[in-house]
Amino acid sequence: MVPGGARVSGYGTFSASAFMRRRSRRPRSHWPRWLLLLLLIALGAAALVFWPSQDFNPHKVAIDVPQTDRRVLALLDSIASANPEVSLNLLRFGAIVQGDFVVPSGYYEIAPSAPWWRSLHRLRMGYETPRRLVVRAYQGQGSLVRHLASVMHPSPSEFDVALFQGDSCVPLLPNTYEVYASLSSQEFAARMGREFDAFWNANRMESAAALKLTRYEVTILASIVQAESKEPAEWTRIAGVYLSRIRKGMRLEADPTVVFAVLDRQLAPEPIRRVTGSMLRLEHPYNTYRSKGLPPGPLATVHPPVIDSVLAARPNGELFFCANPSKPGFHLFAKTYAEHLAYRKRYLRFITK
Repeated sequence: MVPGGARVSGYGTFSASAFMRRRSRRPRSHWPRWLLLLLLIALGAAALVFWPSQDFNPHKVAIDVPQTDRRVLALLDSIASANPEVSLNLLRFGAIVQGDFVVPSGYYEIAPSAPWWRSLHRLRMGYETPRRLVVRAYQGQGSLVRHLASVMHPSPSEFDVALFQGDSCVPLLPNTYEVYASLSSQEFAARMGREFDAFWNANRMESAAALKLTRYEVTILASIVQAESKEPAEWTRIAGVYLSRIRKGMRLEADPTVVFAVLDRQLAPEPIRRVTGSMLRLEHPYNTYRSKGLPPGPLATVHPPVIDSVLAARPNGELFFCANPSKPGFHLFAKTYAEHLAYRKRYLRFITK
């Protein structure tokens, strides 16, 4: 034993305090390495979870799966071949790990920032992206069904049968709708029927009853009125003329119904700017020069304000109207046929100058 508490042995002098310092330093030297390893693992897991579907590519990817379901890898490969700038490496790897599942028919959009696993989950479960369908007013049957087929998967002919070939057609109200591409034509027709029911509230139904017309007949009449004039100030008055003719048992003799019949039979190209005598004689259920009453269905999609104008109309004795040559876009109204003929001659002189 020597002063200071040190022991003397063959191995030299060894201090107890030095021994304790060496023991306390040993655990501290390993702790930062474990902390760093745990941090790296956590960062790697977070990167894997939140890694975007397109490897930081800014482009949105649209995946349209038609009525036949498809395998996810085939879809991703077709996207990559058509869009070389799109990178879906991790998305494709995840699809391989998940067993190349079947993607239900529908329309899907893969956002650039969406995590890859969430995009795969949407594809696997068939969680479609809603599509924006804009139904415009004054849209004819042919162009309408083609437009529907460009947004949803059924063909134009399927939409035509579902909407227009039943006991009565399903009027489509102009509006912007959110729809799924996988909707069948029958499902879409049912949806439009519900929209039509919602539009016809109690007040509108009471107004239609006051005119002694059904809501469907009001819609048909409104389609004729909107074809006659683009001026809102005239809609109620034109509707009043037709209501007077209906109540007197007269034919409507509406030129737009003749145009519809001619185009339906494909007897003339669009647009038809003038109705001829041979057109007036055409046998067709929509030709109101030959058939009494309203035609079987609307001529086109009807602007809702025109429907409200028809509901506000009342017969006032006017039975005729003719284009006003001194005020284009407007009409001259007459209660007698003689007065109407005078207006008509005035118009014919104007267009033959």
